[in-house]
Amino acid sequence: MSARDNLLNLNPLGWIKPSLLKQLMLPVVSLWVACAVLATSTAYLLAGRSTSTSFDRLLADDAQALSAQLRWNDGVASFAASKETADSLVFDSLSLSHYSVHTDNGRKLVGDLQLDIPEIEQRHERQAIFFDHLSRHGTPLRVVAQRLQPAATDEAVWVVVAESKEKRRQVKDEIATAIFLPALLAGFLIIPLFYYSIRRALSPARQLSALVVAHGDDNLSPLPVEQVPQELRELVAHTNSLLQRLQASVTEQRRFIADAAHQLQTPMAGIRLLVGDMRRIQKADPLQPMDAEVLAQLDEVATRGARLVKQLLAYARVADDSAAEPERFDAVEAVLEPAPRWRGHAEAAGKILTVQNHVDPLQEFFLQGSPILLGEVISNLLDNAIRYGGTHIALLLHHHENSLIVQVQDDGLELDAQSRENLLLPFWRGTHGKPEGSGLGLSIAQRIVERLGGRFALVHKSGLGACFEITLPCEVQPLEMDAANGNEGVMSS
Repeated sequence: MSARDNLLNLNPLGWIKPSLLKQLMLPVVSLWVACAVLATSTAYLLAGRSTSTSFDRLLADDAQALSAQLRWNDGVASFAASKETADSLVFDSLSLSHYSVHTDNGRKLVGDLQLDIPEIEQRHERQAIFFDHLSRHGTPLRVVAQRLQPAATDEAVWVVVAESKEKRRQVKDEIATAIFLPALLAGFLIIPLFYYSIRRALSPARQLSALVVAHGDDNLSPLPVEQVPQELRELVAHTNSLLQRLQASVTEQRRFIADAAHQLQTPMAGIRLLVGDMRRIQKADPLQPMDAEVLAQLDEVATRGARLVKQLLAYARVADDSAAEPERFDAVEAVLEPAPRWRGHAEAAGKILTVQNHVDPLQEFFLQGSPILLGEVISNLLDNAIRYGGTHIALLLHHHENSLIVQVQDDGLELDAQSRENLLLPFWRGTHGKPEGSGLGLSIAQRIVERLGGRFALVHKSGLGACFEITLPCEVQPLEMDAANGNEGVMSS
């Protein structure tokens, strides 16, 4: 996955620039827009309902005023007031009202309303009936109809009053506008205030970013935390911790380069000196054969230089996490594998190498990493013990819970306090008087073990010269019985 894909995963709205200010402003603006739309919509709906109810009551009052002018003589209905009076009873300054007072059989008493509402007139409810109707000219109307019949022998009369729905819509729009406009004006005031406040609150972050940018390769000092907001102090603390580790790493690398150059200077100077002697001898007497002693010294110095270069490459390789492709391997098998090869070297040096495997044979211990590098650790420790240790060298294996514990020890002279303190430092060599060592072997072993997630330590044991202990956290699995039976008796050698 590319860096751009990772960025889009962190920012679901990929079209928004990953700016903290914009990400903080987006919810504010979105919330304001949502609230404004919701408030306006709600106000419009509630205003429509309220105005409809109020205007229906006024419409019913008009119908009731017309109904009060009806009279019945011998069951025949009549309208007592004049048409002018009837017009004044339903007069509305906002919208022209239409009305009709007529009997069941269609006899018109007063009014100018022409409606085709036979389905309403077939009903006999006494309460007012409200409904919407479309006039012949296409105008939407709100109509109230009321049927009056004081006695069964009296003529039934319908009082119908209608008005245009336009004024209701106008009132709804005015109410909604009265609510939306203040919200809109408030937004134009609130959003800039939010923008200014958020921008001001983010100014310490911008200052901190400027400080980080100002830190070059030669400036790894900690960042100040006095003026940093509480929310950013943890980030600054982690950044300072990273800078400290980076400073330590840079210091170590510089010291390593200086030590490596110093260590390489000695064999290179020896090679140049020996080659210079050989050239002077050959120049003095071209027919004289090469001095065997000089050639032996040159070979020894070149071998030391080649060994040093090899260990420098190994040290740099271990420092890179991607040096070896990780794999799942049997840790016990990787530890025991180098022992047979080094037993012959021990015998050639007049020493004895023993292997004691106290690991439960019914269990397998697996690691994730490189078995070759773990084998190099064991080889390095055995080589170190054979070169500088006592007569008896032991490779011990045992386990504690899920940890495999490996020890390489010898019975040589006990190390002094200074040697114990400096033994794992790169390029440090003891006072054994042997010049062939480079002082990198134990540092390489320590790095490999730490890459495997383990611990490498020098353990003090009374009566022993040196005891190096490796603790490796492993994945433990029970061994199948047929395999276990095949491995019985391989506990020590």
